[in-house]
Amino acid sequence: MLARMAANFYWLGRYAERTENTARLLEYQLTRLVDTDADELALGWRVVYRALSQSPPHAPADVDEAEAFLIADAYTLTGGLVEDTTNPASMISCWGMARENAREIRPRLPLRVWVCLNQGFLWLQETEFADAWGKGPAALVNQAIDRLRLLAGVVDANMARDDAWRFLELGRYVERLQQQVVLLDMWDRIARPDGDGLVLSWADLLRVCGAFEPYRRDRSLTLRRKSVLGFLMRNPEVSRSVRYATDRIESALRGIDPAGGRPPLAPPHRMVLRMAAALELDPGEEEPPPDAAPAEVFESLTRDGRTLHSLIQDSYVDYPVAAGLPS
Repeated sequence: MLARMAANFYWLGRYAERTENTARLLEYQLTRLVDTDADELALGWRVVYRALSQSPPHAPADVDEAEAFLIADAYTLTGGLVEDTTNPASMISCWGMARENAREIRPRLPLRVWVCLNQGFLWLQETEFADAWGKGPAALVNQAIDRLRLLAGVVDANMARDDAWRFLELGRYVERLQQQVVLLDMWDRIARPDGDGLVLSWADLLRVCGAFEPYRRDRSLTLRRKSVLGFLMRNPEVSRSVRYATDRIESALRGIDPAGGRPPLAPPHRMVLRMAAALELDPGEEEPPPDAAPAEVFESLTRDGRTLHSLIQDSYVDYPVAAGLPS
């Protein structure tokens, strides 16, 4: 496979996953608009934008005015993350970049995958945000999530398990790994009560990650910080756990570069194994003191996630011409 095509499949997976991540965070916030206190909504918006490494659009510089803006203008805040083409983290921008990468590899992409991706982008592009908002704040992002999951199903049903599919999967789970670590780290940092007694709900974190019911079934009806974080980091059966993502990355790398998985390990293989080991070395799930600092494992995983991406680019995309892709 040409390195250019490998990069296109990799970034197609990353941008599709990034779009769904933004939609899921918006779904969490928009479903709470009706029956949540204003100060809790403001905290929720800070969570959404910080998880996406974004600043609220045109937020006033004054602290009190900014707080009022976060409370009152859900329409503007949502629009900035859905339809703002100047925002690289918005759904329309990420979906458009996924489509652009898919367009570059049309000869290697099954027709039904292209059609599903293209129809989804055109649907979002042609949707009038104001009209969609009038039907219900969360209606548009719910439809977007359904379309993105349909796309994932079409990919699963129509693509051969070759290197094209492996690079797409690799991009998807590298993005999920990075986004999930940021989310868990951010949630843990601001989950404790502030001066006004506001606190983030661990149940909400599980719901954002689609893990509420599995946790209640497998663990406990009681939600504790360390237990929830451990579940979302180390459970290999929860699709949005960090461990699940590292397992899928490792599997994709073994298919792309079988020799790299044998000693001496290739740099991407070595890094993902290091991350998996860091998860297992995380302390036990006893409840820490209320003022305990966030686990250092998050900072390590954040650094290693960025390094993993760089190693993948250096090994399989930007490698010297004489070296060639592994075979």
